[in-house]
Amino acid sequence: MNDSLRSIRPLAKCSLVVATTLAAVAWFAPFPTTASAADPAPPPAGTSLKTHVRWTTGLAFSPDGKLLASVGGESLLYRPGDVRLWNPTSGELVQKLDGHAASVWCVAFSPDGKTLATGSYDGLVKLWDATTGKEKASFQAHTPWVKALTFAPGSGLLATAGEDGLVKLWDLSSAEPQAKQTFKGHTAAVTALLFTPDGKTLVTGSDDQTIQTWDVEKATSTAKLEGHAGPVLALAWLDPGKTFVSSGEDRDLILWKLGDAKPTGHLPTQRNWVTSLAATKDGKLLAASGYDRTVRLCDPVKKSETNVLDGFTTTVWSVAVSSDGKLLAAGGAYDSTDRIPSIRVWQLADRKELFAVERPASTVGAKLNPPWTAPPPKPAPTEPAGTAVAPEKKPTEPAKPAAVKPAEPTKKPDPKPAAKPATPKPAAPATKNDAKKEDVKKTELKKK
Repeated sequence: MNDSLRSIRPLAKCSLVVATTLAAVAWFAPFPTTASAADPAPPPAGTSLKTHVRWTTGLAFSPDGKLLASVGGESLLYRPGDVRLWNPTSGELVQKLDGHAASVWCVAFSPDGKTLATGSYDGLVKLWDATTGKEKASFQAHTPWVKALTFAPGSGLLATAGEDGLVKLWDLSSAEPQAKQTFKGHTAAVTALLFTPDGKTLVTGSDDQTIQTWDVEKATSTAKLEGHAGPVLALAWLDPGKTFVSSGEDRDLILWKLGDAKPTGHLPTQRNWVTSLAATKDGKLLAASGYDRTVRLCDPVKKSETNVLDGFTTTVWSVAVSSDGKLLAAGGAYDSTDRIPSIRVWQLADRKELFAVERPASTVGAKLNPPWTAPPPKPAPTEPAGTAVAPEKKPTEPAKPAAVKPAEPTKKPDPKPAAKPATPKPAAPATKNDAKKEDVKKTELKKK
């Protein structure tokens, strides 16, 4: 019977390990591939910005400011994705571009405004004719999840960044785009991209908490910038080709000068993760969207916060500024309960919101944005913490001085002979005491 139990135990342990592993995989699997029955599809998307109820994870204005592109989908990941072109001044739908099978996370217009590029959760990049809305090309760029993309200035090149930690440069001159360069160096997902105006340098931000600059022609890293305490989620030029700002999960807005290894300054810390950044061309206004359900406007010159645009009921995923600096657009998740539209547009001159809709009172002001306090930093290990181990090694040491050192005073004249019996040699104290008594008697006789 015992032998049978011994043979079963290894199998039981193995089964337990397998079961635990499968449970962990099921629990931590971050990217489901199909919709569940408990996840009903949202209502149909609207035909105007006042009625558009979809997740909006990316926004981009066309170079001439006449179009606003929005991307997202029925969910953040696996449901069909949405690509829409809007008239930003009237709020009306211009084009509905269908074709993505998964949520779309990034969008960019080509420098001439004729082509629109979109990247989705399933790793696909699609190119669209921005005038007709027809699909021009579709190709697998990353495995999985295209996190960011941007066109290189003055060329037919497109840079894409993915969850796989790679950045790829695509030649779009042929019907089937080909990867011209692959940039390897980040150790986690690449989330943000910036080209210098001359197209010779590429700046990348990553979940590995670093920013890197690259020689585009050689596809080699020229600098690795460290300063963030969390994943970098967004980059934006303040002075194109010279200074830029970065932010992410650590809520810190850090200023950098291209070519310098250290930050040049900081802007006011945000209340929660920063998801997107956009700045006016003159660099005098920076917009930051984030998990605190607001868009916060900063003056990079004075390094101060100037406005807070609130009223969103959920995370604001993307923010964009028109090239002429007149309009600001922000997009987030739609509220399935109140059916709040997910895209909002403001005039920057007077901060007036276009196409405003009635919103629940709970989404405005302090109720939405309570004071946020950062958790206290964990204390770094110090010497006192290290030396605390020493007292644990000394409990047995006090016994030594108690046994040996108290016996030493007996060598000196001591008027208290009662302490002498504690010495380890019992015979010696008696002899010494007798001798002392005789000495005392002789001293007394001399006095007499």
